Amino acid sequence: MKVSATEEHGLRCLMRLAIAWKAGESVTIPEVARCEGMSPPYAAKLVAMLRRADLVRSVRGVKGGVGLSRAPESITLTQAMSALAGSPVRTGPCMGPEGVRCDRQGTCGLRGVWDRVTTVVTGVLDGVTLADLVANGRSEAGGGDSRSGVAAPARWSSEPRA
Repeated sequence: MKVSATEEHGLRCLMRLAIAWKAGESVTIPEVARCEGMSPPYAAKLVAMLRRADLVRSVRGVKGGVGLSRAPESITLTQAMSALAGSPVRTGPCMGPEGVRCDRQGTCGLRGVWDRVTTVVTGVLDGVTLADLVANGRSEAGGGDSRSGVAAPARWSSEPRA
C-alpha cells in the first residue's frame, strides 16, 4: 500500500489538531504549517479537504483558527484517508468506484485478492484513531515532532521553553 503525500501531510495536520484539542485550543493554519514543515497555502488546502469531510471546523473569535470537529478518539484513519484521497485503500484499476465493473472480472483472479487486501487494510485503519497516533508517535503530546526538529508553539506545552 502506498500512502500519497497528500494523505501523509493531511494526517500530520490532523495530528497537530488533535494535540491542540487535547490542550483545549484551536490553532491557526499558519501555525499548523510551521509546525509540520509545509507552506500555509498547502496546509489550507489540506484543511479544506478535511473540513469538507466534517473532520475539521473553523473557530471564530480572538482565539480562533481551526480545530477538530469531534474528539480525536472518534476519528479513524479510514475516515481521515477517505477524506484526503477518496478511498483509504487503492489497490488496482479493477477496484474502481461502486458499480464499476472491470471488463476482465470473469477471467481474472485479482479482484478477489484486492477485495481481501482492502478488507484487511481497512480493518487495521478502522482500529487506529487520531488519539492513538498522537499517543504513540508524539509522546510529548503538545511538543513538536522530534524527527523534524520543528517545535510546537510554546502555548501548546506546559513545560517552560529555554
